[in-house]
Amino acid sequence: MSNSFFLNEHLLWPTIIGAVLLWAIFVFKEWPSKSTKRFWLKTGIGFLAVSALALIFLKPVITSEKTTKKGVLLTEGFSQEALDSLKKLNKNIEILNYKKGAPILVEDKPVSSLTILGEGVQDYDFWQLEKIPVTYVSRDPISGITKLNYNKENIIGDRFKLQGKYDYPINGNVIILEAEGGRAVDSVELNSDVNQIFKLSTQLKVAGKYIYRLTEKDSTGKTINSEPIPIIIRNKTPLKVLMIDAFPTFETKYLKNYLAETGNEVLVRSQITTGRYKYEYFNMERKQVVSFSEETLKEFDLVVIDVNSLNSLSKNETNTLVKIIKEDGLGVFIQPSIAFFNARNNFGSLKFENNNQTEFSFNSNIKLKINKYPFQLQDESDLQTIFSSEELKITGYKKIGKGRVGTSVMENTYQLVLDGNENEYQNLWSQIIEKISKRTKPTAEFETKQQFVFRDAPFNFKLRSRDSVPTVRNLDGTLISLIQDLDNANIWRGVNYPREKGWQQLQLENDSTAILDFYVHDAEVWKSLISVNTTKKNKQNFNGLGKKELVQKQEKPINPLWFFGLFLLCMGYLWLEPKLFQD
Repeated sequence: MSNSFFLNEHLLWPTIIGAVLLWAIFVFKEWPSKSTKRFWLKTGIGFLAVSALALIFLKPVITSEKTTKKGVLLTEGFSQEALDSLKKLNKNIEILNYKKGAPILVEDKPVSSLTILGEGVQDYDFWQLEKIPVTYVSRDPISGITKLNYNKENIIGDRFKLQGKYDYPINGNVIILEAEGGRAVDSVELNSDVNQIFKLSTQLKVAGKYIYRLTEKDSTGKTINSEPIPIIIRNKTPLKVLMIDAFPTFETKYLKNYLAETGNEVLVRSQITTGRYKYEYFNMERKQVVSFSEETLKEFDLVVIDVNSLNSLSKNETNTLVKIIKEDGLGVFIQPSIAFFNARNNFGSLKFENNNQTEFSFNSNIKLKINKYPFQLQDESDLQTIFSSEELKITGYKKIGKGRVGTSVMENTYQLVLDGNENEYQNLWSQIIEKISKRTKPTAEFETKQQFVFRDAPFNFKLRSRDSVPTVRNLDGTLISLIQDLDNANIWRGVNYPREKGWQQLQLENDSTAILDFYVHDAEVWKSLISVNTTKKNKQNFNGLGKKELVQKQEKPINPLWFFGLFLLCMGYLWLEPKLFQD
């Protein structure tokens, strides 16, 4: 055990200066007797007296290494066998129990290193263990849903899709997707594989905030587990769509019907003869003339145009179209044709490759086939893919300024409707239209990557706002503190600690459209999934390079009576010395 001697740093120099001056006065007083041997003895004893007096003021302490134990932190799902093994290796091991958000290392139980057993600590508690060496021993693999992926925010008419992974399922059990009220909308049977990927879906028809459930039942129909799935269904914002056709086709007919039935404003211009056109209006007022002027094109969010009509545009009309795409964010979808695929310089710089396939599987459904031209989109760095199948690029787009230009190698998609696959047809085109149409950029927007929010646990969010000092409040009106990003002045970060279970909300005070809705769970849900995610984070955080074992220090002040006694002895000698040794 090594010891160290420390003095009060704040009083060190003033005390030294004072002691030197005091000793100098003493030496000056004794200077006339400098030629005698008693001078050197008296100055030395005077130095001891002054030093003792200075040490009384400096209050010195002795620090020494404190005998500490190795520690083990028990978290949810820890192995008793692993704990027993650690106890055998170190009989004096200190056992600590983890509680979320509470102090982990406490003064009355000091430890030099720590072993974590079980699923691990929450990521918001990692900071507590930054200065101590930690070894993490994960829990045994568990049975249950360990991965879940779905869109929390959806639009009316969309198909809600959920994909998950179930580890160590029980053969014969069934996973059921239930809408509110317990109505089953889709299900999948589990098998005896080590892990199973499952997919569930349903059509969304009514706007609102809902709690769907993922329920597991055994072969007898008994409920094993039921977990909440909060989703938000928003009303669809109508788009303004201009459809240009050199001649009427079935593809245009079914697409315009779908767009109109979903509430979009649609204007269709079909050429009858040279210079003569037929106009159709859906959910909008009639217009006498449709031209490719800036004023006209700025009114629309999406232009759907066939290749013949695109090639017949004048140079001025083409330049105007490109300008509105770049500057106003207009989206353009080009209805495909063989002539378009073979052209050298396609509109939007879209490129294609020949292949011999004339059909592809839709959404990994081998039985559901869609016709295609014997081409595919060429894979380029600036190509954004919307649909692909077996590494074939089926549908995609490229960004041009603020807008997007896209196309597809699909042929006669209306055949899906004729074959009774209307939902697949709608899902196909809703994604194409959503990806390519004009983007409406909000002035402020909330973001969060947190999959689950729990009561009394930190909920991290990000706000993009042009306000110099944005103000965010929760549903109770409590002000949420924000920190501005160092690199981007428009990005702010905040943390909220929700106290109530259920639907909660954050809102930007100056902008009623900037709202973040989220659902707060209690701690008893999604245990298998949360456990796996926590284990993964602990492995990443603690199983890197180890730190040196922490040395605990203890401080023991030196009793000032020792210095006071030395001072009295020295002063006593100096007082008696003239009487004992008179010249």
